[in-house]
Amino acid sequence: MDTLSIAGAAMSMQAAQLQQAVGVAILKKQMDSASESAQGLIKMMMNSTPPLELSVRPHLGSQIDILA
Repeated sequence: MDTLSIAGAAMSMQAAQLQQAVGVAILKKQMDSASESAQGLIKMMMNSTPPLELSVRPHLGSQIDILA
């Protein structure tokens, strides 16, 4: 192998490593964004569920029979 092909191979390996690192960084950002969106959705559902349940069936869950 001559010096030119070794240098070319080293440059292409470096470019591939950079491309992989950028891909991993973008994927991590996407995963963080999806996690934040999911947490926001869960929080919103938790806040809206009790009033919604009470409006549909207001008599359920308001009393408990402990003598039975």
